[in-house]
Amino acid sequence: MKLTADIENMGFRLADTNELDVDDYIRVKKIVYKKYIEEYFGEWNDEIEFNAFYGKRKLTFFKKLLLNNEIVGFLNYDQKEDKFNDISIHIIEKAQNKGIGTLFLLNLIELAKEFGKPLFIEVVKSNPAQNLYRRLGFEIYKEDDVFYFLRYINQKGSYDIYKKQQH
Repeated sequence: MKLTADIENMGFRLADTNELDVDDYIRVKKIVYKKYIEEYFGEWNDEIEFNAFYGKRKLTFFKKLLLNNEIVGFLNYDQKEDKFNDISIHIIEKAQNKGIGTLFLLNLIELAKEFGKPLFIEVVKSNPAQNLYRRLGFEIYKEDDVFYFLRYINQKGSYDIYKKQQH
């Protein structure tokens, strides 16, 4: 994934993660998701996120998002033989609503089209990010007490719509 010139001009860039990023990963994830964890699962646990970080390092795509050299987010997905999953967007508030999450998902949609594979993402029911996913064409195919499970099955034109919105 490549950021647009507009996003880069705001001071953002993507970089590979390394093992030294684990504390920043836990910090960002805690800022973004602690309220949902506590709402549905009880107390926050740094050790769970520590282990999650090292699991994500094995995924197809796991990048850190920097704003003027400060880590402000993490983006990841995994490409399997029959699907794209393990999709996560963790971006702290000051870096949200800049088009980065949308661009990331639209890039994934293009990859899904290119490889003819569906995308799967899950979201906590109280997380407003679900509105972005639905707006981009993801549909709920299952839910439980905590999560909506969404999928995107190849539809045409999403990335072209985004490009037109940017000009």
